[in-house]
Amino acid sequence: MIRVAIKYIIISIIYVGTGSTGSFAQEQKSVKGKVLSDTLKLRRPTEDLSKFNFDKTKPEGDSIKHGANILDLLNIENKALRSYAWHLDFSTFDLVEDIAIDSVLFLPHLTLPLQKKLVTQSYLGNLGSPIQSDHFFDRNINSPFLFSKGYEAYQYDILYDKHFNVKTPHTLLSYASAGKRKDAEQTLRVLHTQNVNRYLNLGVRYDYYNAKGIYANQLTRNNIFSVFGSYYKNRISIQSMFNYTYIRNKENGGLEDDKFVQDTVLEASIIPFRLTNASSEFRQRGFKLSAGYDIFVKKTPSKHVSGKDTVLVKPLLTAKFLFDANRYTRVYADEIAEINGKTDSSYYKNFYINNTTTHDSVYLVNYNSTFLIELSQISKFPGLPGLRFWASNSTGNYYYFQPGDFINNRDNDKLNTNHLGVGVYSFSPYLSYAGSLRLYVNGYKSDDKELYGQITISPWKSTDMPYVKGKITVSDKEPDIFVSNYFSNHYKWTNSFDKEKWFMLGGSLGAEKWKFQLGYNLVRIVNFIYFDADGLPAQVDGITITSAFAEKTLKLGGFHFVNKVLWQANTNDDVLSLPSFTFFSSLFYEHELVKNVLRGQFGVSGFYRTKFYADAYIPATGLFVNQREKLIGNYPFVDVFVNLKWKRAILFFKFDHINQGTPNNEYFTTLHYPANRRVFKFGLSWMFYN
Repeated sequence: MIRVAIKYIIISIIYVGTGSTGSFAQEQKSVKGKVLSDTLKLRRPTEDLSKFNFDKTKPEGDSIKHGANILDLLNIENKALRSYAWHLDFSTFDLVEDIAIDSVLFLPHLTLPLQKKLVTQSYLGNLGSPIQSDHFFDRNINSPFLFSKGYEAYQYDILYDKHFNVKTPHTLLSYASAGKRKDAEQTLRVLHTQNVNRYLNLGVRYDYYNAKGIYANQLTRNNIFSVFGSYYKNRISIQSMFNYTYIRNKENGGLEDDKFVQDTVLEASIIPFRLTNASSEFRQRGFKLSAGYDIFVKKTPSKHVSGKDTVLVKPLLTAKFLFDANRYTRVYADEIAEINGKTDSSYYKNFYINNTTTHDSVYLVNYNSTFLIELSQISKFPGLPGLRFWASNSTGNYYYFQPGDFINNRDNDKLNTNHLGVGVYSFSPYLSYAGSLRLYVNGYKSDDKELYGQITISPWKSTDMPYVKGKITVSDKEPDIFVSNYFSNHYKWTNSFDKEKWFMLGGSLGAEKWKFQLGYNLVRIVNFIYFDADGLPAQVDGITITSAFAEKTLKLGGFHFVNKVLWQANTNDDVLSLPSFTFFSSLFYEHELVKNVLRGQFGVSGFYRTKFYADAYIPATGLFVNQREKLIGNYPFVDVFVNLKWKRAILFFKFDHINQGTPNNEYFTTLHYPANRRVFKFGLSWMFYN
């Protein structure tokens, strides 16, 4: 049976991997019955060494009905639920319980990536375009590919993405649309997962974003596809995923002059922008495999749900092999165009290769292999953690054009580094913690160090009641390879930067029962690297960044008032600009329209941020960079919505940006990029369980 199960996974991966077809980064939160991602359960149940049994043979007898599966490893007590999900946290190598499929009626009209974090963001005004959170601590500090940072909100992260165990096949279909045909915006999401048996699960997921845009040269098309599988039975654990992302955007360079939005009411399609024939393409292919074998196990008598005797096999010592491979490419192209006697050649200051045509390509491949040994947690000795030890190798290569390529052929530049790591973890209803230490011993990351730790204290054994969380990150990091050296038609640089040194602390206090959360973050970065107003990397001695937030939902009868306020400050506004405050607020009335069948929400929601020098965007590199040209903000974006839940279906209808022009026309999302104008949107999400 095991061989057949493994064949199912291998065949599915090969089948998809040979095709040529193409995250949201999932926000792990809902307000009603919510589970927060950073309070999710750690992998292992505790073990009692006084009952060791090192027998490697399967016990005989009719009492054994089945072996342990993923639910036993996650220490799931209520196994009667319809679906479960988990992900592998590569920072500590914990298996972490996750939200399977969030069907709670919580503001489903917030469809832009990152919006359900209830924090404002900087983007190019159109769905599918590059996007950056205005909250510094929501940004990924370990982006694997420098030139795709703006697309991470749309992609699946194969190292942290979810796997499922479901009682019946699950299919989720979501569709949303807005605007007229000539400037239509469409979103499609498909997820299907099912168990072949209680140990083997297979699934597929596809996300599609298509926005023609109301402004010139604003088309976006994003395709994100993955196929995944997992197998957990007794001593054997396997989970794998293949992912393909293809994103194509036209690049208009922003407004020729902001007055065309600020001071006039022109037809959107005739407003002049700075680039006419420019576009970018991003592709990513990824594969992940985690395979484990429990060398020593403990067998525990138990009761099956049927009441019959059974035996659970739980790990004591486990060996794992982890492998992931990723290939990233980005291509930027433009041609100098002449319209009404004017050219757009003035957009870029430099032309290092060609004065009329640009075709820049950059490429990165990474292969990471890790061998890990894990000793399970021992419950007989309170506080004594489980241990992990691992050795990891990273290899790969990268490419960008260099002037010598006109004359000589050259191989892609090579990458290689190795690190050793140790981790600890412990789970209990009252206290859970995990941590890891990585030391890079050679290669391009030689002498890098990473220390990570997190803790959750829940005196009432549940995050429904007040809990406290904390986390710490300490690292010495070699600058990104593309920050050190890069050459293209419009940008080039060669740098010898010092390692960045990060010391970051975070903590929060919350209670899901009362729907509130308070949080605080602090980071000190020595040798901080940023991109200056010319779009070039630069380094300063240091910077300290602080943020604090409060999130609370109030309820009075059928009225709900959802609020989140975020405060931020830093010690060097010249190199990093953040809004001092961002606000989200939604007031709606919720009522059961048809008993046990139809529930509705009717209300208004809005985002607001104080003025700051929101980063500019550089089409040639796809990066958000520092600017001191114009303050942006102090403008609310308000929606009026109706959300409905009809059995397993969720529908929304809303007027997006209904306050367009009020209080003024300063509705810019980043420098020279205005938000889309008022538009009607609707969407449908339907869950099928068989």
